[in-house]
Amino acid sequence: MKPTMKLKLLALLPLLAMTGCTVFPIYQPAANEVTTPLKVSGWGIITFRLCTQLDKDRRQLDIDPKTLTTRIPAGQCLMVNAYRSASGYQVVHYCNARLAFDPLPGTTYVVNSGMVDQGKCFIELVKEDLSTDTGLVLEPSVRRAW
Repeated sequence: MKPTMKLKLLALLPLLAMTGCTVFPIYQPAANEVTTPLKVSGWGIITFRLCTQLDKDRRQLDIDPKTLTTRIPAGQCLMVNAYRSASGYQVVHYCNARLAFDPLPGTTYVVNSGMVDQGKCFIELVKEDLSTDTGLVLEPSVRRAW
């Protein structure tokens, strides 16, 4: 292969890498692991990792398509990420929003995420409380993720 051809191919590699989909391993709780329910609203890929293991890979949540519910580890800090992409006329926008919180066993959480503008996205998390008018209350442990 000619050197100029190699250079052209090398120049294309970053572009090709950006066009591919990111795939994360699916989270499967251990048989004895304490988990709690998470309802998912919005769209995109929702992943998490333990706050104490930031050097570890993220895990994608396996969301039931009928109930839009999944299970997450309880009793330790989680960093939750929402990845989005949207395309328009010759333009693709990507964004990543994240938060950290401390899920408690027996509490049902609701995460909502979306893209509000060109590459600007959000993620928010509340917990269910059926004693309130809305059935939801703010989760006090939610904080900015690093």
